Amino acid sequence: MKEIPKYAQPFFFEGNDQACLLIHGFRASPGQMRYLGEFLHQEGGYTASGILLPGHGSSEEKMEEFGWEDWLNSVRQEYQSLAKNYEKVYVIGLSMGGILSLILAEDYDLDKVISIAAPIKIFDKLAYLTPILQYFKRFKGDDQGLVQSKEDEYDIYYSATPLAAVPNLLKLIRLAKGDLAKISAPILIIHSRDDQTVKPISAEIIYQGVSSQDKELLWLDEGGHVCTINGDKELIHKQILKFLKSN
Repeated sequence: MKEIPKYAQPFFFEGNDQACLLIHGFRASPGQMRYLGEFLHQEGGYTASGILLPGHGSSEEKMEEFGWEDWLNSVRQEYQSLAKNYEKVYVIGLSMGGILSLILAEDYDLDKVISIAAPIKIFDKLAYLTPILQYFKRFKGDDQGLVQSKEDEYDIYYSATPLAAVPNLLKLIRLAKGDLAKISAPILIIHSRDDQTVKPISAEIIYQGVSSQDKELLWLDEGGHVCTINGDKELIHKQILKFLKSN
């Protein structure tokens, strides 16, 4: 069996009594949130918990065994655990992790929430056909298992998409979009204008849909979808730290 890269595993950096829950995206791993977690711990003094969603960090075949309820429950459990042990908990998610963060903010009275490239609308029209396509094709892309980018060792993800998993992602998007008005926590929404996976209008829909009085929308000029790895990390880090430290 191929060895799993260490940065595909969850991380936990003990800091002060304020904790940041960092949630990675669909087909991805905690590695894509690790730069941010390290920065918040080292520069902000925060406790940082980078969760590994069920079925991720292993193989595409393993991912097929889990669905949206498993991902949401794992996030809820980690949030509840942190809330019992820390004075404040801030929830930060990338892509599907951003959607999970929004759902948490709809279900709990969060201290603050940050969504990064959260999908309300996506470019891949075939994704909406996967409830049917999954019965004719198992994977989209080259099934090479877990891939570690040659450019960045933190960038670890599945090379192929299990089509059976996509309807679960779409379900989470519907859940989040349907209850945006329930969100009243301070929120920072981050999106890259050159995102080719999630339509940038998603950020505007979230911004307009939440009830939060304290809300900010940060546009990035570049960085694509996985902007925590490929984008202007320093800008993202700086703005998130500023947001978390603001009253």
